[in-house]
Parts: sequence; C-alpha cells; structure tokens
Amino acid sequence: MKKILKLTIIASLIVGLFASCEKDFLDVNDDPNNATEATAGQIFPAATASMAGVIGGNYALAGGIWSQYWTQANSANQYKNYSSFNLSPDDLDRFAWEELYSGALNDFKDVKEKSSANSNWSYYLMATVLESYTYQVLVDLYDKIPYSEALQGADNLNPAFDDGDFVYDDLISNVDNALGKNLTASSVTNPGDKDFIFNGDLDQWVRFANTLKLKFYLRQRYANPTIAENGITDMYNQGAEFLAIDAKMDVFVDQDSKSNPFYEMDRRQLNTPNNLRASETMVDSFLAPNSDPRLQELYNESVNGTYTAMPQGSHNAPTSDIDPDDISVVHLEPTDPVKFISAAESHFLQAEVALIYGLGGSAQTHYENGVMAAFAQYGLDGSSFIASGGAYEYPASGTEAEQLEAIITQKWAAMARFQGMEAWTEWRRTGYPDFFTVPVDNALGTDFLLRLLFPDSERKANTNTPAQVPVTVPVWWDQD
Repeated sequence: MKKILKLTIIASLIVGLFASCEKDFLDVNDDPNNATEATAGQIFPAATASMAGVIGGNYALAGGIWSQYWTQANSANQYKNYSSFNLSPDDLDRFAWEELYSGALNDFKDVKEKSSANSNWSYYLMATVLESYTYQVLVDLYDKIPYSEALQGADNLNPAFDDGDFVYDDLISNVDNALGKNLTASSVTNPGDKDFIFNGDLDQWVRFANTLKLKFYLRQRYANPTIAENGITDMYNQGAEFLAIDAKMDVFVDQDSKSNPFYEMDRRQLNTPNNLRASETMVDSFLAPNSDPRLQELYNESVNGTYTAMPQGSHNAPTSDIDPDDISVVHLEPTDPVKFISAAESHFLQAEVALIYGLGGSAQTHYENGVMAAFAQYGLDGSSFIASGGAYEYPASGTEAEQLEAIITQKWAAMARFQGMEAWTEWRRTGYPDFFTVPVDNALGTDFLLRLLFPDSERKANTNTPAQVPVTVPVWWDQD
C-alpha cells in the first residue's frame, strides 16, 4: 500500500503541476491533441518533477531521519523501519530506484538526444546537470549502479553495474562536455518557465554545473586525492564561478497533488502531522548555549510552549515514558522548495576548498557566507552568531581538523528541513557532525547505516545485479 501511495504522489505531482495552470507552469502553446512527438521543452519539466518527487520526497524523509534532524514518534509506526535502520531491499529502495531510472533519467536522456540533434544546447546543459546529479545520488547510496549500459530498453535487459569511481569520472566528463557547448548559438532557445529551477537563466545553470563538479571532486578527495586536487585546481585556474543562490524547484502551492512532495506524502496523504518528531541530536545542538532561532523553522513548539525532542530511534518507548504531546512536531510547509544545491552548501564547499587546497580566497569568509546564507533562507540574520565570541565563530586559530569540523557541522545545520539525504551523505564522507547517536532501537546493534541494499525488483529483473553487501559497509569514497 505504501508503494502504491508513493507512486501515486509522484504521478499526481507531475500531472498536478502541469494541469494547475498552463500559463503558470508550462505555457506550452502546442496542441497536445495533435502532437506527434514530444519536444525537449515538453519532456524536460516532467523529468525535473519526477526527479524532485524522489529527491524532495522519500529521500528527504529518510535522509532527515538518518541525519538526525527528526525521528519516528512513539505514537505512530509509519517510519519505524527508517528510524531503526531496519530496511528491506523492497522498501524505500524499490520506489525511488524505479522512479529515477524509468522516469527522470530516461527522460533526461531523451532531452539530451533531442536537443543535441538540433544544437539546442540550453536544454542539453540543463538535462546533463540534472542527469548527473541524479546518478550521483544513486551511486552515493548504492556504491554500484547500472550506468554505462543503462536505459537501453529491450536492447539490454540486463545492464552491467559500474563501479562508483568510474561513474564519477564519466559524470565529470559529461558535465565538462555540456559546459563546452556554445550557449550563445542561434539554435539555442531560452527555456523560460519550462525551467522550474532558474526560469531559463543559463548563467545560473553554468554555476550549477560548476558547483556540482566541485562536489564530485570533494566527495572523493579521501579515496582519489590526486584526481580531486587536480580537478579542483583546474576549475579554479579556469575561473569557474559557483552558485550564490539556491538551485531549487520552487513552484509548489498549497493544493492537493501540487505541494512539496515531502509535505504531500507525509502530511496531506497520511492526513496527520504526528509521525515525525524532533530529534535530540538536532535540538540539543541548537539550544543552550546557542539559542539558535532556526529552531522555530524546523519544529513546532510542544504543548508546554518549548522545543523538546526525543532520543533518536526511541519510537518503541511507551507513551507513559515519552509523552508525544511533549515532543515538538517537525515543521513543514506545502510550499517548501525542493533544494538540489543551496547557496549555503555552495559556500561551504568553497570553504572546504580554501581550507584544504588554499584556493579561492579565505576559508573563513566562505564559511561565514555559508552560515549567513543558512540563516537567510528563513529570513533570519546570523551575523551575531559568526561575530567574535558568537556561537558559530570560525575557529581561525584552530587546527585544520577543527576548522573542517566547523565547516561541515554548519553545513549539516544549514541542510535541515531541505537537504537531509545530502547531509547524511556528507556525514558518511567526513564523520561530522561527530555527535550523532546510535538509535535507541537499532536493527544494526551499535553500527550505523552506510549504504542501501539493491532493490529486489532489480535483482529479479537484472541477472547482472551484484550480490548484496551489508549496509554497514562503506561505499567507495567513504575512506576517512
């Protein structure tokens, strides 16, 4: 039943957005009743919505639990498997895997083929960036994925699984290829509002591509240090510019099947706000001595008028021990955007580069810009927190390890509510924050979840699916 509901939500999201008001979302002038073949401009919005439905839906939910922003309430059962690391191969994995491959990735491939045929490089760049982003998310979760032989349909029903480092190398090459296209050619069209992310601003798409590449390199800097350093140095030598605004899908409205996919799935379709509660890990880091005002943007006050939390994974505690009314409910809005790379994340990526490689200016400046952007996304001012003596003052006199810890920990804080899966992936890469707690009810004993299992649907359909690897085994780049 859960899988049917989730698939219905994605389908409704795509149809709902397009049907909600043609001039608001698509402004497609072609008569759909007489269309013979969809164009790149018609396919791209659906592909974006398909991708956003997974990234901003199931992955946002699970990533937020694994990043210890929230945990399953002890008065409900909906997400106990996520909260206790008790995942089956046919749980979260099957839905997201199938939707991303058969929906988003298949459509992005189609957009690239159609746009390449007529040298419409705007759509080619946009599809390449989102395709590469999607593949990275998958390979970061599963370590090996169908890639070089994927999406061939009946021509290859058993595509090989490629190693993660191979996928990364090829994704970087693909992004470079797209960046090398002539975006000023007469054949290039402005996608306008068919682009849910930047409304046709190709300069921002170039920045998105560069920032994504920077993330590709940093993610593998422990596993492939030479590739990472050379690639990053080359980007800076060529004057690459990075995002200073969010790369996000921000077209949602407070209506059935047209709202943020996480909100739609957890609140509207389940008709209750009570499944997810504040985690002590997050709340304790934001309360004393910090008194961080972002708490009000992450959780609703409990009935006693304070922000209170549950120990991570304590969903089996009797309600007599943990009164659900005393625990803050996770705050979500139907109009929340789906963020792919935020301005704060971009600044923190640049801070890490400045710290480790001495490139691109001051690590402290980028760090402080990241903290300010993290507050600004809620309309808040974080200047007092980064000032001398402030709770998040950059440890300028500290060791490199202490400075990196500050950068990644504040990146984690910045990603709450919007980028839970990315925050969990960064924790796996760096070990920061270093105050995550083992869930009280943990199917893995004292271990943490470090990867996902290959879906049973893929194992049954594809004879080349590798043997399952224990979820406690790190993925290829997790070598810190």
